[in-house]
Amino acid sequence: MNKNTVKGKNDKEKSGGSNRILELFRSILNGKILAGEKVADSMPFILFLTAIAFLLIMNSYYAEKKGRVTEALRDDLVELRTRHVLTRSALMYLSNQSEIARRVEPMGLKESRVPPVIVVDDRRRSSGILNALIN
Repeated sequence: MNKNTVKGKNDKEKSGGSNRILELFRSILNGKILAGEKVADSMPFILFLTAIAFLLIMNSYYAEKKGRVTEALRDDLVELRTRHVLTRSALMYLSNQSEIARRVEPMGLKESRVPPVIVVDDRRRSSGILNALIN
């Protein structure tokens, strides 16, 4: 069987800890904690921490803004690449010999079916060689 015990000193400290936290919370809400001497001595450090927190928040907003801009530029780049590929393929199609012939046919131009002939003038060739030798 269990024996009955009397609450000792340790049991009182456990319940006193919650009262201490409650008192600290009340002093924060009342503003007493800011009027203390320790707080006045550490005010420059608190202001320094506040400035650093402000800079961190500012930096995170700046990074998010840059991320949104980067994502928008990435989307534009994908669209421009697609447009470039489509334009290049259309140009390649339009520069085909058969496509050019089809487009100029209504203007009265026709594709020559006779291959080009090289005309060689033997008199010019020989005189050109002689002139080169003389000079």
